[in-house]
Amino acid sequence: MGQVTGRWRAVLAGWLAFGLMAGGGGQVAVAQDAAELAVARETLTRLQEASFRKRREFCGFIGYLADGTLTATRAVEGTHDGCNMDLPDNMAVVASYHTHGGFDEDYFGEVPSDIDIEGDAELRINGYVATPGGRLWFIDTVLMEVRQVCGIGCLPMAPGFYKGTNGVIAERYSYEALLQKLDE
Repeated sequence: MGQVTGRWRAVLAGWLAFGLMAGGGGQVAVAQDAAELAVARETLTRLQEASFRKRREFCGFIGYLADGTLTATRAVEGTHDGCNMDLPDNMAVVASYHTHGGFDEDYFGEVPSDIDIEGDAELRINGYVATPGGRLWFIDTVLMEVRQVCGIGCLPMAPGFYKGTNGVIAERYSYEALLQKLDE
């Protein structure tokens, strides 16, 4: 049998994850891939304006349908500082996604929270977070770290956002470093 590459690797990963989920074996987080990132970026770009206008988080999941199609669920509207959604039963979920709402200088919104990384780790999936400053973060629950996919302005930015409110933002934080940053 030949080497498995590109789209077929994603399809096989989806089938494997779907099979694990259907068989009650749970899901296993894997490293970020280009197709997953494209779905996350497009979904979060589309949600930023509503998230800013309503000053709420929006959330959902990214995963594989039974036919191997990678897609995002319809977003659910959350609150100012949280968003909950039930795992869909029609897809093998590989990642969560959510926005961090509008800009609020009293809210630490430019990095994923400890709850964000802990929630994804509990579900054994990765995650993506869009911030008011237009940053896109990847939550890697295998390495238990968060890292910027792209910085300020790579996604739409909230009206009134200004850099520096949350101090200096690193490109990557281990779970422990993230906890320290959030305690500043």
